Amino acid sequence: MSKKIGIFLLCFVVLLSGCSSSKKTVQKEEPEQELTQYQQDFNEFLKEQLVETLESDYYTLHSYLKKPESYGIDTESVEKTFGRMDASSMEEDRKEIQETIAQLQSFDYEKLTDQQKDTYDIFTYNMQCAQELSDPKFDYIASAFSPMTGLHVSFPTIFADWTFDSEQELKDLILMIQDVDDYTQSAIDYTYTQNEKGYLCLDFDSIVSYCEKILDKGLESSVLKGLQDQVEDLDLSDEQTTAYKQALEQAFSDSYLKAYQLMKEAMVDLQQNGNNHTLGLASFDVGKEYYSLLMKNNSGSDMEVIEVEDLMKTACQEHLQTFIEMADSDMSFLYTFTDYTSYEQILEDIKEQMFDDFPTVNSLEYEIKDMEEDIASDNGVAAYFQIPEIDGDLKGQLRVNPHNNAIKDLSTYMTVAHEGLPGHMYQYNYVQEHIQEPLRWSILASSAYQEGYATYAEHYSLRYIQNISFKKLKAYSEYSLIIYDALVLADIGIHYYNWDLEKCKNEILDNYGITIDAQQYNQLLYTPCAFEPYYTGYEQIMDLKEKAKETLKSDYNEKEFHTTLLNCGPAPFFIVERNMEEAWKA
Repeated sequence: MSKKIGIFLLCFVVLLSGCSSSKKTVQKEEPEQELTQYQQDFNEFLKEQLVETLESDYYTLHSYLKKPESYGIDTESVEKTFGRMDASSMEEDRKEIQETIAQLQSFDYEKLTDQQKDTYDIFTYNMQCAQELSDPKFDYIASAFSPMTGLHVSFPTIFADWTFDSEQELKDLILMIQDVDDYTQSAIDYTYTQNEKGYLCLDFDSIVSYCEKILDKGLESSVLKGLQDQVEDLDLSDEQTTAYKQALEQAFSDSYLKAYQLMKEAMVDLQQNGNNHTLGLASFDVGKEYYSLLMKNNSGSDMEVIEVEDLMKTACQEHLQTFIEMADSDMSFLYTFTDYTSYEQILEDIKEQMFDDFPTVNSLEYEIKDMEEDIASDNGVAAYFQIPEIDGDLKGQLRVNPHNNAIKDLSTYMTVAHEGLPGHMYQYNYVQEHIQEPLRWSILASSAYQEGYATYAEHYSLRYIQNISFKKLKAYSEYSLIIYDALVLADIGIHYYNWDLEKCKNEILDNYGITIDAQQYNQLLYTPCAFEPYYTGYEQIMDLKEKAKETLKSDYNEKEFHTTLLNCGPAPFFIVERNMEEAWKA
C-alpha cells in the first residue's frame, strides 16, 4: 500500500476500503483463538499495513493516533515533515504499491475466513485501482491547488484542528509548521512541471485572493492564536509558555506565511506566463482515461462513467417527478424555517428520535466547538465533523461556524444531521464499535460510502422536524437532490465529454431545469469528481434500499436495513451490495 497519505495525496490517490459480512447483521464474530495460524498471519499482515501507513509521515501519524507507542511506533523516528511532492516520491509510491500487491497475492484466498476474504477482495480491487492511478502518464495531471482541497485551503484547517497535550507534541508541531514552506515549494515546483507537460488547469484569481486573505491577517491569524492558546493549557512555567508562544509565532511567520507568499507569487507568474487550460480533463491526452479511474474511486463502485451517468440521469428524473408532485407549483418550501435556535438543540432533538430507525451505539458523546475565525469567515460552511483518533475515545467533535446566522434554515439542520447525527459522527462511532479491524474503518474507508451515507442521513432525518409539513420537507429534499445530481452530470459532461460553459449550461438547463452559472462550472472544472462521493454514494444507497424492499417485501424493516448497511462498514458499494444480499437471504 502506498504509505504516504499527505494532504495532497488525499486529494487524488485511492484510499483502500474494508467491509465485514454475516448472515443477519453482516458482522461476523471470529474469536482470535479460533483462527488458524495462517489466518492469524493475515491479520498480522493487516496490522503491519496499518502501522507502516501511520508511521510514514508525522501528519498522518498525528491525525490517526493519540498514543503511537500503543502500536509500537516511536515518534522520534518519524520525520517531522509533510513529505515532498516530487518525482522521487511518486516513484517510491509506485514501488510500495507493487510490493503491497505482491504481499497480498502471496496469501491463499481459500484459507482465509469469510471476513478476511472480504478484506482481501477490497484490498485487491483498490490496490489495482491505486496502481492504475499511479501510472507515470498521470503523474502531473492532478492539481495541488484545487479550490476545494488544495494546499492553500487545507493548511488553515489542518492547523486549526491540530491539538497537542504535551511539551514534546508542541515541539513536533513547531517542526511541522517550519516544514510548510518547503513542502509548499515542492508543490509549486510540481505545478511548474505540470505547466511544462501541458496539464495546468487552475483558478488563479481565487487562489491569489485566498493567499492575500491569509497574508493580510498575518500574525493576527486566529489559527496561530488557537495554537498559542493551547500552550497555556500545558503544565509549563511562565517562562516556557512565553518562549513556546514566541517559537510558534516565529515558525508561523518564517514558514507558514512565507508559504502563502510563495503561492501568491507563483500563481501570479503562471497566470501571466503559463499555459492554463479552461476545459476539463477530456481535453488532455490521457485525461479521459484518468477521469474514468477517478470516477471509479470517488463513486466507490466498479461502474464505468457511462453507467454512473445513467444512474444519475434516472435518479435526477425521478427526483424531478417527485418534486413536481410534492411542490404542486408552490415554492414556499424554499422559505420554510425550523424552530431550532442552536446546534445543540438540533442534535439533541435528532438523538431523542433517531433510535426508532437506527441501531443504538454504546457511546455517543460529542462536543461542539467554534471554528477558528479565519476559517469561519472564509469557507461559508455551517459545520464539519472532526474524526477522533483510532485509539482515542469516541467523543466526537462538531466544529461549527459561529457566524452562521441561519440556524433556523433547513440547510443548517441538514448540515448538522450530515456531520453529526445520524451522519458521520454516529456512523463513525457505530463502525468503530462493530468492526474489529481498525484498518477497515480508518485508513481503508471508502469516501463514497461515508459521504453517501451521511447524505442519506441528512435527507432521512428531515422526518424528525415537527413544525413543517411532510410535503414541504419532501419538496425541499427532492429539489436539493435534483440540483446536486445535476452537478454530477455536469461534472461528467465537463470532464468526460469536454463541455465548455455554454454547452454545460444548455444541457443541464434543457434536461433538468437547473441553471449552471460560471462559478459552479469553475468549481467543477478545477475539482473533478468533487460531488461524486456524496451523490453517487447516496443514489447507490437508495438503489440498495429499493432492492431490499423488493426482496424482503412485508419483512422489510427500516431499522434492519440501516443496521445491515452500517454493519457493512465504509466499503465500495459492490462489496456492500454483495454482503447485504447475503443478509437478505438469511
